Order: sequence, then structure tokens, then C-alpha cells
Amino acid sequence: MQRLGYLKHVARRVVALDTSSLDNLGTDLIQTVARKQRVRLTDERASYIQRRLYDRAYDATKKQAALWHEGEERTVAMELQDLYLADTTLPSQTGKLVREDWRKYPRLGVALGLIRAGTYSPNTRALSLLHLTPEREIQAFLHYLPEANPFRLTQAQGLLLLYALLENDGEVIAPLLSQLAGLAADGFSDRQAGDRLPQIYRDLIKRHRSRGLSAEERDRLQVLSKAADSIEKWRERRYTGGGANVETSRPRVEPYADIGLLHKPDPYRYRYGFTPAGVVWAEALSGIETDAQVSEFLTQQFFATAARASKVPAMPIGDRDAVVTQSYRAWQAIRSTGGYAPIEEIALVAGIQALCTDRLILEPAAVRDAIIWYQKDHPYQVRFSVNRLGALAHARFLQQPG
Repeated sequence: MQRLGYLKHVARRVVALDTSSLDNLGTDLIQTVARKQRVRLTDERASYIQRRLYDRAYDATKKQAALWHEGEERTVAMELQDLYLADTTLPSQTGKLVREDWRKYPRLGVALGLIRAGTYSPNTRALSLLHLTPEREIQAFLHYLPEANPFRLTQAQGLLLLYALLENDGEVIAPLLSQLAGLAADGFSDRQAGDRLPQIYRDLIKRHRSRGLSAEERDRLQVLSKAADSIEKWRERRYTGGGANVETSRPRVEPYADIGLLHKPDPYRYRYGFTPAGVVWAEALSGIETDAQVSEFLTQQFFATAARASKVPAMPIGDRDAVVTQSYRAWQAIRSTGGYAPIEEIALVAGIQALCTDRLILEPAAVRDAIIWYQKDHPYQVRFSVNRLGALAHARFLQQPG
């Protein structure tokens, strides 16, 4: 489990390197965030040290924190990640990375489409995240900059990562959030979330086994089936703070605290409640189960839901020329050196910028339709490339619309 903010550093790293690997991404991340800095003890830092630094290697640090009292001038060496996680303005203060698991951490970037599996080269989604991330937040991984805590997400960053989470995990998270929203008003625990995953997994497996699958897809379903069995074995055991149910649910639930759909009464514990925005999203996702339903929601309802959830008085863009102008601005930000950018990514960034900057609703489907329409009327100003199935995949503007 890790905070989504770590992806900002991973994205910058993978874009900056000519070639990447799991080794250099994982070791660089852990070396960067585990770098120590001597700072003055404060109440929030002392509390974090006492509650979150479990390893015996921190015994001396914990002793210093225990002896400290407010007003006393005392310094202590803390890892960079701990300094940021000690920030009490964060919605969650868990997610510290440990050296032993360095190989696991870059896989989040792969799972969310920022990094290509196997080659560990950047996808355009990494460029999108960097476009929405101020340089100070990138520099905050090199120097302690408390005012630019990279674990805090802006609205634009949250929307990008929420889209990525739903795109890659929507068949699981949509029914899970809908079910959790119906629990008691006092919220739910990581264990309660984990106990609901086996049936969601089995429903997903049943749907996909009814169609032709590749060997890779069959392997993924087998992994889900084994995970469901493992979680169910923990249901009857006495709760000890660990186990397959909570170890599976925490990585799925914690990101929504970063994004603002969930809140934690105690930022150090794994108990959650829905924020008003989270209630809106849970209601919008209710009834969505299949990959096709997830895709339809993302392309046609994502930004309207985001506007309602954030209570932004936004209006849909009805004029196609205005949509093309927004699309061109997004294309400029994320285009490759060859000038092309995925149409889907242009649409996502355009929608984020329209809502967060201009208070306008621009759904991805509308962007795709507008770019195709514009190219028909201006065939020498926009070029397309197609994917293996012959569908339009990338666009390149040769001239600014207008």
C-alpha cells in the first residue's frame, strides 16, 4: 500500500530516463523517500513517530519523541517520506514505503497506465500527471518542502488518478464503493471492505468466463479466484490487524482517501467514512459492474459526476469549435516528440482543464466526436493514426484551430 503522491516522482523518473527497469525505478524511489533529514521536533512529528514507526531501527528516535515536550528545542533525523506523512492536513497518514518491498512499488504506475509493462517506458498518462503537477511538488522529493507536500493531491491530479483507477479497476471498485456506501452511518473498516471482495471477484470471473479469453486473461482470473479463496479463509479468524482480507482491501480503499471520496476519523487507522463528494460518486457508480458499463460511464458521465461531487456550477460545452480549442490545448501539453497524442488522453486532460480551470463540463466522448468532425472539415490541419484494429487512436494537430 502506498500513497498516490509517490506516482509523481515515479512519473518524472520514467520520463527522464532513456531506458527504465523495475530495478532502477524501485531502488530510486525507496532511496529518494528514505533519505534522512534532521528537523526540529514538533507535536505532529512526535505523534507520527510514536504511532507509525514500528521497526526496532527507530527505537532511539521513538525514545527522543517520547521524552520531548512542547516548547523544547530538540532535533531528530526523519526520512523524507515520514516528514510528509507526519503532516496532519493529509487525509491519511499511512503508506510509508519499506526497503524490503522496493520491487513492488513501481507496479502501481504500471497498473494505472503510467508505465508500460515489461519495458517500463512512459505512457502518455505519465506526461498527463506531470503536466498537472507543479514543479515544486517534484522538487519536494529532492528537498523537504512542507508547503509543497507531494502526497497532497490537487483537484486536477485527483481527477486524473480517479479516472485511471476506475479505468483499470472499475469492475471491482464500482460495486465495492456502492456496497460500502450502504453500510451504517459510522462508516466501515478495512476488514469490512475486504469481506465484500470475494463475491465481487467471483461475479467478475463468472462474467468473463462466458467469453473467449487469452491465456493472460485466464491467468488473471485464476489469480482473482485464488485471492477470493484466501480472503474467505480469513473471515472466520479473529482479527489481528492483518490477513488477506485487509491486505487486499487497503490498497483498493486508501487511494480514495487521497482523492477525497473517503475520510478517516483517525488518519493513522484503517476506518473510513464517505465524504459528501464520495456519496455522489458512489451513487453514480451504483449498478455499474461490467467493463463496458465502466467505459460508458468514463466517456459520457465522468466529468458531470465530478462537477456534482465538487459542487462546481459548471455547464456542458455545447459548441464544437470550443471543444476543439480545449482539445488543442490539451494536445499541446501531452504530445509526443513526433507530435501525436492518444485521443483518449487528449480527451481526459481537456476535460480536467475545462472543469478545474474554466468551470465547464467536457466529456471524453464529446472530445473524440469534435476532433473527428473538425478533421473532416479541415483535413490538412489534423492527422490521425490507427491501432491494430483499425480504430482511430492518436491525433496530431498541424495548425492551431481558429
